[in-house]
Amino acid sequence: MTDDSVVDDVDLSDIVGLLDDEHVRVILAETSAEPLSAGALSDRCGVSTSAIYRRVDRLVEAELLDEQTRLRRDGHHDTVYVASLDRFELVIRDGELRWTVERSETDIADELTRLWGKF
Repeated sequence: MTDDSVVDDVDLSDIVGLLDDEHVRVILAETSAEPLSAGALSDRCGVSTSAIYRRVDRLVEAELLDEQTRLRRDGHHDTVYVASLDRFELVIRDGELRWTVERSETDIADELTRLWGKF
């Protein structure tokens, strides 16, 4: 495929294995709405922060979640997470099984504008 945001060579068992976890689904849904820290995700999922970090690490490794740094005026910075999975599609047709993973593309200029606006 010519679109860089569409990946069709991802291991299906990896994606399905991740999406089988209810907390992973909540993490992806919540971080698709706004960037969230591990602590905020822990509160929203109702599990420990260490459980969130285990899931976040797997999602980042699978490129379904991006890490970002949220700058603070006091000089301390937070790591927040943003879903990079836009769409997962599984198609069974004409004796074939195909799947695609569409990831969002982060525009660097938009990200810099967002960060600059926070100062």
